[in-house]
Amino acid sequence: MSTDLTSSTVAPRDLITTAIATRSTDPRFYGALNVLPNPDPILRRLGRAPDVYDAIAHDAHVIGDLRSIRAGLLGYEHRVVPGGDSRADRRAAELCQAYMQQAPAPGVRWPDRIWSLALAVFQGTAAHEVEWQRFGDVILPAALRDVPMRRIAIGTDDALRLLTREQPLTGADPGAYRLLVTRHMPTYDNPYGLAVFSGCFWPYTFKHAGFKYFAKFCQKYGIPWAIGRYPEGTSDTLVQELAQQLAAMVEDGVAAIPGDGRVELLETKSTGEPIQLQMIHTCNAEMSKAVTSQTLASELQRGSGSRAAAETHAARQQAVAVADRDLVADSMSELFAWITTINVRGANPPRFEFYEEHEARSTWTDVLDKARGWLPIPQAFAYQRLQIPQPAAGEPVLPAGPVQASIAGKVDPAEFSFSAAPLADDLLTALTDQAAAAVAPATDALIDRLAALIERYEREDKSLDDLDAALAELYPDLDLTQIGEITGAAMEAAYLHGMDQARA
Repeated sequence: MSTDLTSSTVAPRDLITTAIATRSTDPRFYGALNVLPNPDPILRRLGRAPDVYDAIAHDAHVIGDLRSIRAGLLGYEHRVVPGGDSRADRRAAELCQAYMQQAPAPGVRWPDRIWSLALAVFQGTAAHEVEWQRFGDVILPAALRDVPMRRIAIGTDDALRLLTREQPLTGADPGAYRLLVTRHMPTYDNPYGLAVFSGCFWPYTFKHAGFKYFAKFCQKYGIPWAIGRYPEGTSDTLVQELAQQLAAMVEDGVAAIPGDGRVELLETKSTGEPIQLQMIHTCNAEMSKAVTSQTLASELQRGSGSRAAAETHAARQQAVAVADRDLVADSMSELFAWITTINVRGANPPRFEFYEEHEARSTWTDVLDKARGWLPIPQAFAYQRLQIPQPAAGEPVLPAGPVQASIAGKVDPAEFSFSAAPLADDLLTALTDQAAAAVAPATDALIDRLAALIERYEREDKSLDDLDAALAELYPDLDLTQIGEITGAAMEAAYLHGMDQARA
């Protein structure tokens, strides 16, 4: 049967049916399950993914990457963007803005809560319980509390379940507007989301195993070997005593040996990094790939990288950072939608938006300055992009500079300022012609000789390099003083010509 919706063989009423590609019809799905097991390989094999993820997050290398990501995320400002211009839309935005002015929960700051939302990227899922409370005639969240990942389950119908003491296996229905869940890259097979820390498990495991053997390597080969020499025929008892004295030297640095004995220190010589240290560096690089999507910034001590590679890696990290901020913004926008639905029915919910104030303003200043030369730009658009409020009627404002006055249409951008009285049009034209006439004899001769050379080289099929080499021979008698006079006269003529054209 054709799946083309434009085909006349498909009746519109036949399109309104129940879903058919569900888990109940999936031949590979065990139908007796009420909740979906988390398919994360670490959780499935070890059964304690949260504990493993906490251990990975406390790794010295990983925690450095996490602090960098957190600083980048919290370095952005955030704001509430109204969903429309109607009175209801503005009312909804005001309520959400008022909610953002209070702490998300007792003893918790908004930067901490924003970061706990962003942890969904590394753990796959981040859940927060919303506690509602009435404030006058509105109902707003009184607390936004973090919920451990181990208490979240997803039913076969993709509905959220909260594992409780009464229902520790199947979980309870939390109800509407109670659980705010953020998921990173969820799919049909993995609705819990993809955990970045899951990709760090094996590098983390091998790295810490490598530390163990690297410590043994340093203990065995990093300390010089104490070698004791004894005369032939020495008894086993004396040999054992000498060995014990040499072993004590490792800790004490002092040994008593027979007068006819001798002690030497043999140092181990090696070149390059030990294989154990190479494995540690490799594991750090693999974890950085997973956590930050780049390794160059954290692996420069290994002597790799170039400017082009650094720019490529920085661009990749920036793109990933934008996606992570969007994930947090979408969750906050969902919470704003709940506030709007409960309090201002029919209004378009506002959006939560990250922005970087300095970068945004400087970038749009350059864009507007360049675009205004060939494109009419509404002033309201410029005020919005520059994040500057439009002044009300009669409100005192800063005096406008030349560029601002030009945009407002008050000053001709090509107008010149003179220290003395303006020149008459005929006098300015006469000076321009005089300057051009003074330059013409010298420049015409130079141009004619250069044109002849170019034509000859073109006929002989010579390259630009050959022409460049011949320029020095073209004017052997031209001194620097003459070049300066010709250049100054040409610049003066061009300047006067520009003024003449601007005043025309």
